[in-house]
Amino acid sequence: MIRLKQFYPLLNRSAAVTLKDHTGTTVYFEGMVRDIPDRYDGCAVEEFQAPCGENVMFRIMAEPGFTGTDKGLWHEGSLRVCGVSLNYWMKQYPEGSEFGINGGRISKLMIKRGDEIVCNYDRGWDVVPVGLVAQSALEFLLNTENQ
Repeated sequence: MIRLKQFYPLLNRSAAVTLKDHTGTTVYFEGMVRDIPDRYDGCAVEEFQAPCGENVMFRIMAEPGFTGTDKGLWHEGSLRVCGVSLNYWMKQYPEGSEFGINGGRISKLMIKRGDEIVCNYDRGWDVVPVGLVAQSALEFLLNTENQ
């Protein structure tokens, strides 16, 4: 059985994708690959279509007990590094995965200084840490939350 997360390395993170149920009638998600909610990662892919010049479409089978919720996987907080306040939001799983930072538990992480995004990871680096303060905050979170 092929799981949806196995397709991610093969796709452009900006590719348009539609996730439908196995009957093709219910649309679970429509948008870019990088925005697919992690809750669909383990769903079995029953059909995959990539017509030339059109959206990518996956038909998935939701696992038994699938609720469509993230079950409290999102966390947010703030850090003060060298006197600078930073806010962070992260999605953290009980176990590490190939999509986590360095194979760890954090699959999504955004660090902001005010309104500026100084670090963003969403199954891959969108914004590498900008500056020593952001790098220090990232290292702290990886050492305390990613293992």
